[in-house]
Amino acid sequence: MKTILLKVGLLATLSVGLVAGKASAEEMDWSKKCLPMGEIKPNENPNFQQINCLLTNAAISKNIPPEVVKGIAEKESSGWFQFKNGQVVTDGKGYGIMQVTDSDPDPERLKRDIIYNINQGVNILNEKYSWLEALKLPGIKGAGREVIENWYFPVMAYNGTAPVNSPIKRSDGSRNWNTYQDKVFNNIKEQSFLDNTTPANFPFEYKDFSYDPNSSTNIKFNTLEYVLTNELHESVYFLKKGEIVRVTKDEAPLREQPTTSSKWTAQPLNKVFILDGDFKYTEELDTGEPDKDSQNVFTWFHVTSTDGKSSGYIASAYIAKKKDFVAPIVTGVKHNAAYNKDVTITFDEGTALLNGIAFTNGQTIKKDGKYTLVVKDEEGNTTKIIFTIDKTKPATPSMNSVSDLSTIVTGKAEAGSTVKLSINNMYQKSTTAAANGIYKFTISKQKSGTTISVTATDKVGNVSAPKSLKVVDKTPPAIQSVNKVTSKSKIVTGSAEKYATVKIYRGSTLIGKGAVYSNGKFSVAIKTQKANTYLKVYVIDKAGNQNYRTIKVIK
Repeated sequence: MKTILLKVGLLATLSVGLVAGKASAEEMDWSKKCLPMGEIKPNENPNFQQINCLLTNAAISKNIPPEVVKGIAEKESSGWFQFKNGQVVTDGKGYGIMQVTDSDPDPERLKRDIIYNINQGVNILNEKYSWLEALKLPGIKGAGREVIENWYFPVMAYNGTAPVNSPIKRSDGSRNWNTYQDKVFNNIKEQSFLDNTTPANFPFEYKDFSYDPNSSTNIKFNTLEYVLTNELHESVYFLKKGEIVRVTKDEAPLREQPTTSSKWTAQPLNKVFILDGDFKYTEELDTGEPDKDSQNVFTWFHVTSTDGKSSGYIASAYIAKKKDFVAPIVTGVKHNAAYNKDVTITFDEGTALLNGIAFTNGQTIKKDGKYTLVVKDEEGNTTKIIFTIDKTKPATPSMNSVSDLSTIVTGKAEAGSTVKLSINNMYQKSTTAAANGIYKFTISKQKSGTTISVTATDKVGNVSAPKSLKVVDKTPPAIQSVNKVTSKSKIVTGSAEKYATVKIYRGSTLIGKGAVYSNGKFSVAIKTQKANTYLKVYVIDKAGNQNYRTIKVIK
């Protein structure tokens, strides 16, 4: 097959007349910025930095953070591949680096043309963001397109809003970190952020999502706006020449050239620089040419210190826009929150007081108590956070006796705590203890010997020691039959529960005692009784439960 030069082949492709629903030449004009980086051959992947360029510029063309598009490409193709072994990457439904489905207007081009594939992928993602703007998907209050975390739900929708992508598990209300979008955001953390920082987490609650886990019906979103109190991340790719940035990692390398092989000097956390221009992709040392072997997902910005004494290249993962007149960002604790563990508090700038005493950045608080943290930066912007540490476990709940006839489990626990019920160590259900501490569960009847357990979890998450009881046997033993007794009989026979005790009374007088054998039969010796006398045959099981039958002695 004839080799297709990027410069010639791409332009030739884009010169084709417009077809309804297909990408136009103008729409994919962004790809021209990658022309100097080499050629594209049929059924071969461009080099890594060339793909980095394509993904970055496709994202920017739609005002999407490139970090997000790169994270999706990594999730979809496991390493930014359009082809493997000369064949297009596919899961059977989607194709190429962005795994766009075959319902695309031009599925054959989708397979052979990585530029078209990327373009269609960012178009789809852009459409999903429009759902957020139309309040069909949740978003972050006050956040725009430049905020990476605000793409969490559009990224979900890129894969589908099916129950499998719910951030909260329906079974137990725990956080589901195995969703498509969480895997994409983990890629962003590892590759675009270099584990230097972590995307902010949403304060999801069980009630936020309605869905049937056994159905393919899409999730219903009950909460459409979230307030995130931890640090949000704006894409660095939207920064312009002359903007002020700060260093986000202590001892971040400031390099002589845009490559990890060049000499560097360590820069302190929060040092301020001025952007000198557009970003660059990783280059070969001393050549200024793109490093085709580099697997760097991040890019490089040339910066100069505000005092003009130092300049160089710094990785996009280690800078963020310096926000003047913005209060210090505190991580590790949230306002009006309570914790059941030690907390480590950090802040991005300024000085701090904790309960009026000087507080060191990165210090860990271990003691129970109520705290007020005040952080103030050099411009006078202040962040105040009140929080509580409570590691005291609730008292062990009480539980009333439960028998094999019971359908109610009840007792007392700490007021307002969440009481969880387990049967034979298998979680069943939860309820909230009332203001007077009373809790109540309805259960099906259980076999004697079954273990019923309850624990109480307070509002902070401390869990009490379990209260466990065995189900008590209160079921009267069965009596299948008592055979006729005559005035000449010297034994009473019949059938009843195995191994139970049999006692026979005339009035209040015990006249015979025996046991039920393993075959369920009994035979109790008595003295002969007068006709028309009434006897009571009692059967008593090992738990002390008893049953009886009244018989009449016949002639």
